[in-house]
Amino acid sequence: MGVGPGYALAAAVTRSDRCTVAVEGDSAFGFSAMEVETACRYKLPITFVVFNNGGIYGGDRREAALKELAQAGLEAAGYGGDPEPTAFVPHARYELLAEAFGGAGVCVEDAAGLKAAFKEALETRRTTVINVQIDPFAGVESGNVHAFNTVSKES
Repeated sequence: MGVGPGYALAAAVTRSDRCTVAVEGDSAFGFSAMEVETACRYKLPITFVVFNNGGIYGGDRREAALKELAQAGLEAAGYGGDPEPTAFVPHARYELLAEAFGGAGVCVEDAAGLKAAFKEALETRRTTVINVQIDPFAGVESGNVHAFNTVSKES
């Protein structure tokens, strides 16, 4: 997790005749997002597509009862005002990272916006971060540890 930007740099340097695309979730991107600065500095044709669902496994999607128990535990430990550790800043603007270093940044919320931003990134060959805002409750992630704790139909 978090190796996508580094791999994208290696791919872009070794195959400079091609555009490179790194597709990541917001959590993985956060581990090494500063590699966007390296990509911008060397003007590498990398498009970083960040699927932003507000955190690890979509932020905090626990059932209400579990969320209340977790909050009670945080309050008892003196951390009642802290956000859940799996939740990120809602609607974080990851695309601004590229803009800060001279690249292009685009925030999209639908398939049409993603298609247009992706097309432009490939045509201009600029380092680009496309921040795709997705519903944190949509879909199921393969790494969701809660899936391992469900009762099987065979039980």
